[in-house]
Parts: sequence; C-alpha cells; structure tokens
Amino acid sequence: MKILVALPVYNEELVVEKNSIIVLNYLQKNFPTDEVMVVIADNNSTDRTGEISKQLASEQSGIKYLFITQKGKGNAWRTAMLQSEADVYLFMDVDLAVELTAVRPLVENIVSGYDLAIGSRYLPDSKVERSWSRGVISATYRFLAGTLLGVKVSDFTCGFKAISHEVREKVLSLTQDNMFFLDTELIALVKKQGYKIKEVPVNWSEFRDLERKSTVNIFRTTNEYLVKIFKLRKRIKSLKNS
Repeated sequence: MKILVALPVYNEELVVEKNSIIVLNYLQKNFPTDEVMVVIADNNSTDRTGEISKQLASEQSGIKYLFITQKGKGNAWRTAMLQSEADVYLFMDVDLAVELTAVRPLVENIVSGYDLAIGSRYLPDSKVERSWSRGVISATYRFLAGTLLGVKVSDFTCGFKAISHEVREKVLSLTQDNMFFLDTELIALVKKQGYKIKEVPVNWSEFRDLERKSTVNIFRTTNEYLVKIFKLRKRIKSLKNS
C-alpha cells in the first residue's frame, strides 16, 4: 500500500524542513511495510522555501518537491494528489497543528472502506487549543455550511483529511476552488456522490508551532467562504437536476 501526504506550503522557510522530516519519520515508523511519500507542494513561495525543499528532497528519498505556479492552498494539495499515484492520500497543514497520532485512524478508515476521513475538532474525544474569536467564527461557519449545503459533519475546515484513490479520481478532479474553501467543496461533493465519510477526533492546537505566524485573515476568509457556500449550493442543485 502506498500512502501519500501532501504538505501545501507558502513562504514556510522557518518550518518546512523540520516539519517535513517529522512527518516522514512518523510515516516510516508507523507504516514500516508500506511505501510512504511526503510531497511538499510549494504554492509559488517567494522566500527560501523552494531552495530548502529542493535540497531536502535531494537528500530524502521519501520526500518529493513540487513547485506550483498558480497560488492557492487548495490548488497546491489538489495538484500534489492528482500528479501522484497512491492508495491513500492525505493532506495536512505544515504547522502540524494536528498531532500526528491521528494519521493512523485516517489511513485505517480509508483502508476499511470509507472514502473520505476527516479530522474533526468537535468530537467528544478531540482536544483543542485555540483563541476564543477563532472558535466562535469556526462554530458559526460549520453551522451555516452544514445547514445550507445539507451536509452533516462536525468540522469542514480542519486541514487534516484523507481520501481514497477512487475519490481522488472521481471527485477531487471535479473540484474548482483553489483556496481554503476546497475543504468544504470536497466534503459536499463527496456527500453528493454518495460516498462514505468518517470523522476522526484530533488533538489540535493553534499554538503548536510558535516559529510560524499564520498569514490567514480569518474574518476576510470567512466572508469569502459564505459567498462560495451559496455558489456551491447552486452548483450542487444543478448537478442533481442534470
């Protein structure tokens, strides 16, 4: 079995080497009989991320570097998955906000027959450290997305998911968003196509990697998400009627 982890990065020179090695070491230790690959999906970085990642890939056979000219986090991990062959595909944020202990449950659920496995910060066994404002915004978004799209999952936006080869072939290739909304779009389309979704509890911390500063404007991103939810809702209705 081949397991691929996509790490989308943009100007992550402070953490890309350290955290890519952490991910690779975890995979090699916990899946010793499987073929594992970490793909650093460089989203047109302007700092030393590319230089560092190229050097790392030349030294580590389990790490591949992929430069993507079109910006967008979603576009980065989608491209990494569509350009690589594997049995199980995962993506996670390079800050490793989610403890890697949750990787095994994601993989096991895909192997056991689920098509999409989602890391969720809202399950009873999850442990979360985050600012109050981000918590409120996230809770509001998941309520609106779930209601408007008719999808019952507890966490749309956690950057920690796994998909099967079939979903990669038949659903991921249909997605259109290039940014953070791709998480929500993928979930909604997987649900619409009748595939099975499994949520997995995670330990998640907004403050896990203090070397790295998030560049995401949470308020602007949330407003953009709401506009995209209505467009996706309309698109899904047209797909159902076609």
